[in-house]
Amino acid sequence: RYHCPVPKIFYVQLTVGNSEFFGEGKTRQAARHNAAMKALQALQNEPIPEKLPQNGETGKESEEDKDANKSEISVVFEIALKRNIPVSFEVIKESGPPHMKSFVTRVTVGEFTAEGEGNSKKLSKKRAAMAVLQELKKLPPLPVIEKPKLYFKKRPKTILKTGPEYGQGMNPISRLAQIQQAKKEKEPEYVLLSERGMPRRREFVMQVKVGNEITTGTGPNKKIAKRNAAEAMLLQLGYKASTPLQDQPEKLGENKSWNGQNVGFPEPTSNTPKGILHLSPDVYQEMEASRNKSAPGTTVSYLSSKEMSQTSSSFFSISPTTNSTATIARELLMNGTSPTAEAIGLKGISPASPCSAVQPSKQLEYLARIQGFQ
Repeated sequence: RYHCPVPKIFYVQLTVGNSEFFGEGKTRQAARHNAAMKALQALQNEPIPEKLPQNGETGKESEEDKDANKSEISVVFEIALKRNIPVSFEVIKESGPPHMKSFVTRVTVGEFTAEGEGNSKKLSKKRAAMAVLQELKKLPPLPVIEKPKLYFKKRPKTILKTGPEYGQGMNPISRLAQIQQAKKEKEPEYVLLSERGMPRRREFVMQVKVGNEITTGTGPNKKIAKRNAAEAMLLQLGYKASTPLQDQPEKLGENKSWNGQNVGFPEPTSNTPKGILHLSPDVYQEMEASRNKSAPGTTVSYLSSKEMSQTSSSFFSISPTTNSTATIARELLMNGTSPTAEAIGLKGISPASPCSAVQPSKQLEYLARIQGFQ
């Protein structure tokens, strides 16, 4: 006949302070839960402790615990440092044979003095510190000094960006952006409204929005239109107008297009009428050389370098007006002589200096061939 095995019962003992509780169960975990439940029921019925340890007592105990981990010499130095008292150790006596020496050390802490003896200087110093430490602990506690609170004065802003006079010499676009940043508000929004006018004379209209304020500005390009819109917005917000930057003097002979870029247009060098050409000695020499090559048997007379330099210098050193030069050329073509050149020569300039090395007949012949005269 088969008999079922008797189920095992587990017993657990729980200790809480001086009390012991026993629990039982079919498993170890159940036995633990049973013991814990009995302990909770017993502890709930116990009264709450009337007095808790005070902060001062706990502070003293903690200080004693800290001092327990330090050497007596370190504690003496700490107490002396807190009370601003001088400390000194001195070996006053040394006796005994070399293998059994005995040292006596004296410690002085302010008004307190103590001595310690040992078979080494370190041990005697320690015992002296222990002796004087008993006297130092009898001193009254130091008064608690509260550290003064440090008050940091706020630095005043040296530049008030929100003032009406801020940034008068700045670019209006940058000035408006910095003012909005100082106010911690949204930055300005720029929108191109329209673009009108001829291709070479464009006009742009730019709109700027700051909060609920809206202004517009026009200009020959987007940059100037944006700048004018920002300037109008500053005036509308109550700020003073930005002082215009001093424009640099433009170089002579430079033409600027509608967008401010330099454009090199050829400028007329003189007011010489059509058909009148100036003859330089260099050009005439080349013309004579080519003509003499085509006609063999004729001698070609070239000017020396010295004569050429003199001729060129005399030709370019005279700077009459363009009208007088044209008049002289016209008179030479029509009459062969030039009263105007003679009048200039009376003032100290040789009348034949521009073409002193070239005969007038050859000048006329060259000019007639260029103009197509027969």
